[in-house]
Amino acid sequence: MPKPLSRLRLTLCLCLLSAAGFAAPAGPPRQDFLRAEQALKEGRAADAESLMAGLADYPLYPHLLYQKLAKDLDNTRAVEDFLARYSETRQARLLRQRWLERLAEQGAWADYARHYQDVGNTNLQCGYYVGLASLGRREEAFAGAEKLWPTGNSLPAYCDRLFGLWQASPGFTPEHLWQRYALALRKGNGDLAGQMRGLLPPPLRPQAEFWRKVHDTPRLALDCSVWNPQEPLAGRIFAHAIDRLADDDAATAQTAWALHQHRFAILPEEAARIDRRTALALAAQRQPQADAYLLEIPKESLDANIRAWRVRAALAREDWPGALTAIALLEPEEQAQAQWRYWRARGLEALGERQGAQENYQLAAQERDFFGLNAADHINADYPSSPQTPPLAEAELDRLASGPAFAAVAEWRALNREGEARSEWFQAIKPLSGHELVVAAKLAQRWGMDNLAITTAAKADYWDDFALRFPLAYAGEVAQAAQSQQVDPVLIYALVRRESAFDANVGSPVGARGLMQLMPATGEWVARRLGEAPPSAGALLEPARNLRYGAAYLQGLLERFDQQFAVAAAAYNAGPNRVERWLPQERAMPADLWVETIPFSETRQYVAAVLAHAVAYQVRLGQDLRRIGRFLPDVRPGSKAEVKTDRPVAVPFCE
Repeated sequence: MPKPLSRLRLTLCLCLLSAAGFAAPAGPPRQDFLRAEQALKEGRAADAESLMAGLADYPLYPHLLYQKLAKDLDNTRAVEDFLARYSETRQARLLRQRWLERLAEQGAWADYARHYQDVGNTNLQCGYYVGLASLGRREEAFAGAEKLWPTGNSLPAYCDRLFGLWQASPGFTPEHLWQRYALALRKGNGDLAGQMRGLLPPPLRPQAEFWRKVHDTPRLALDCSVWNPQEPLAGRIFAHAIDRLADDDAATAQTAWALHQHRFAILPEEAARIDRRTALALAAQRQPQADAYLLEIPKESLDANIRAWRVRAALAREDWPGALTAIALLEPEEQAQAQWRYWRARGLEALGERQGAQENYQLAAQERDFFGLNAADHINADYPSSPQTPPLAEAELDRLASGPAFAAVAEWRALNREGEARSEWFQAIKPLSGHELVVAAKLAQRWGMDNLAITTAAKADYWDDFALRFPLAYAGEVAQAAQSQQVDPVLIYALVRRESAFDANVGSPVGARGLMQLMPATGEWVARRLGEAPPSAGALLEPARNLRYGAAYLQGLLERFDQQFAVAAAAYNAGPNRVERWLPQERAMPADLWVETIPFSETRQYVAAVLAHAVAYQVRLGQDLRRIGRFLPDVRPGSKAEVKTDRPVAVPFCE
């Protein structure tokens, strides 16, 4: 038994470790790793070296070496040795990036060029081309610059240096500036557009100002007095105006385009782009004239999106002969997809061709997606069951887990460093393929990493493991949220599966957070609805709160849209005000047709997936099965639906 003084010392030691930010170690190597990592952070090199001497076989040893070398980037030999020895690790990629940045600072371009690897980092790529230019390989450097130039996004600092060199060469012309100016406007990047305008020769800047004015007010396309078709850029600016106008008023945009494009000099490829753009906008806005314009798209401009919208344009009007004609124009491999077999069956059924409809329903019903489930409903068939996947041998999972890459993942998780574990995981599966990826997915499932199990299984095209694809994580929190907000847990699970795939810490580029991907403004709205204080950003990530708030928000959407889950799901993804405008205008619309003709591809796919997930989670939760049709009552008209016109739009004719 320890003496009282020994207990005091032990307690004091543990308190000091806790104050320094250490997790309670599970064993000496882990404890030494944490001490070495802290020593490196504090610049105590000798202490770190002493601790690292006994950690050469520890899975996270490369991380310590990386941390050490990141502070000693001028030690070229040590850096090169690390990159050679640990070339497959995540730390090698990180160290190479930092080392190349250091070499660029030093102007050591020969070393930079020799050690550069293209890993999709634009800053390093621009640095590489700067290096080539500095080494006298200007032709290669400027060819690289010309490849990187056409983007509407702002690029990192070294790209500005590269472009500066290129702009001083004879190969750079004002046309390059106009190219990027147009792309910046199309991307909504006003700062970049302003930079491009500033680089133009002064006599050309008024044209840029006019272009920006048209961008901000696209209805100027209808004002004959502002246009001089003889101006060199008039055609490009007019096409840009039509492109912008099509977002809000496709019918007017198409009419103006048809009436006036002949007045301008417009390149054939730009004219073809605007033809496609306006035709798709007409279809997305459910305009009745969309069919004709989509059918006029020439063969060389066709793609899967145009072919699909030909079908949707007919479906929006329940024009079954037109839909069948459009389906017949799909590529053979497209016609074989469950989606288009289903719609062919619907069309044939509507026209009284029951045998053909039955055959197509049966073929579509072999799939477990939105269309397969709907097809099964039409013929009263059982839903396809998930094949019983044979369990993998434990030895396979153990063998993969014991490899250095996955051992590192396990160590990061043991240290509660989930972000590091996640990054390490994606590095670990990079070299895997086929069955190895399946084993990795099952290993992630074993470790309770449901999000990584789902993404890894998808990478392996491993679709038949029902429990893996539809986990029941956070079961207690989901049940509490469902009960408190009076929402079916099936619907909560279906949304979580699509929104975050059970990654509680995930954030989106636009700021959505957590399991149910709530925006901060949504969190504040729900808090007011529940009579609670607005949550902080961190609080919104808490699984229990995130699920409760997400369920409350879903309940509000269900109330707003008359308990129509398909419409509420669309609103959850795209926003309720936008969905209000997508509702039918005069009479109810079959919900499968409404889903198929949602204008945004992301939302269309989202709703279809969430509905299929709702069916899957009934099975996982052991509920009595409600078929997918129970979630798809006809979509009722909305008072804010976009008005469609079947008359020519009044557009002035310019002399």
